[in-house]
Amino acid sequence: MPGAIFECTVCKKEIRSGYPSYAIQFAASKRGISEAEIIEDFFEFNKKILRKEPQKCPNCGAGKAALKKIGEID
Repeated sequence: MPGAIFECTVCKKEIRSGYPSYAIQFAASKRGISEAEIIEDFFEFNKKILRKEPQKCPNCGAGKAALKKIGEID
C-alpha cells in the first residue's frame, strides 16, 4: 500500500498516510520477519501517519475536498 502526502488548503497542515512499500519489503528481508509485523511496527513508531487516506483534516476538520494530494510515497 503506497502512501500519500496531502496538504490541507484551509490550515496548510501536511498529512501523511500509508507507508513506503519498498522500505517495508527491505526491512522484512533484513529482519527475517513478516511484512505484516514490519507494518504494525511502522505505525506503532509513527503515530502521526494515518493508515488510510484521510476523509477530513485531522488538524482543523476540513472535509476531504480541502485536502490536496501533494506527493506519493512508494
